[in-house]
Amino acid sequence: MSDPKLLMVKSVLYWAWDPIGVRGVEEARDEYDSYALNVLERLERSSPQDEVAAYLGWVQVERMGLPHNPDKNADVAALLMELRGLFA
Repeated sequence: MSDPKLLMVKSVLYWAWDPIGVRGVEEARDEYDSYALNVLERLERSSPQDEVAAYLGWVQVERMGLPHNPDKNADVAALLMELRGLFA
């Protein structure tokens, strides 16, 4: 059985973040799973929102070779912060 917190983070990355545009493609549902655990760890240790956004930016630029999208990363990090409140 999967951790419900991790499933929430995976869903946010797939549906809201989606830097390579695979949202809605069922075969690519796990595309961002390798980053979800790192995001969850940041949330669980109460990292600030800007640190989560910076991690998403690092993934985009350094791991995916995409341009940085700081506004979108900040929006997704804010959403993840809201979800963190459900973890308790």
